[in-house]
Amino acid sequence: MEIIETILFDKELKNFEYHLNRVKNTCEYFKWKFDKEWLKLEEKIAFKQKPLRVRITYNQFGIKEIELFDIKKREFKSFRAIEINFNYFLKKKNRKHFKKLHNTYPEDEFILIKNNLITDTTISNLAFFDGKDWLTPKYPLLKGTKREELLQKKLLKETNIHKSDLKYFKKIAMINAILGFKEIKNFDIIF
Repeated sequence: MEIIETILFDKELKNFEYHLNRVKNTCEYFKWKFDKEWLKLEEKIAFKQKPLRVRITYNQFGIKEIELFDIKKREFKSFRAIEINFNYFLKKKNRKHFKKLHNTYPEDEFILIKNNLITDTTISNLAFFDGKDWLTPKYPLLKGTKREELLQKKLLKETNIHKSDLKYFKKIAMINAILGFKEIKNFDIIF
């Protein structure tokens, strides 16, 4: 099994301590030995001058591949709310469940619903503005590093968000290591 970690590099590896913590937790979960090369990761890309998306693939033997990608601007306006029945608590390289969704509806991003509760999109955690607070699903599919940072800083509140609650929110935000906290004011949700 191969696991990936995606990190924003912008003069430094952003939120690296959160990413490192998730890698260590994954290694502990599988009883893999932690590869000390993670601690030297920034040295391998420090010469780059522009922001990059860094994708590290690793497994029980350590870091297998480091890939650097330009950051593409993406606009998100249409979200398709869809029920799922799979788990994704580890950031696996094999994303077959998500690819299948995007092959069916290539123009949309998805709001994934499990057991009638909002979880994530296929590429990010979510937050919703209720007029007072930014709320994030209590049970995301994957606990993202940026989401964890925002929770620790008390900028997000965890709560159960049901499918029926979606119509009451004025704003939505996508949260991940590359997007950061991307607020989306004009959006459609397709049920």
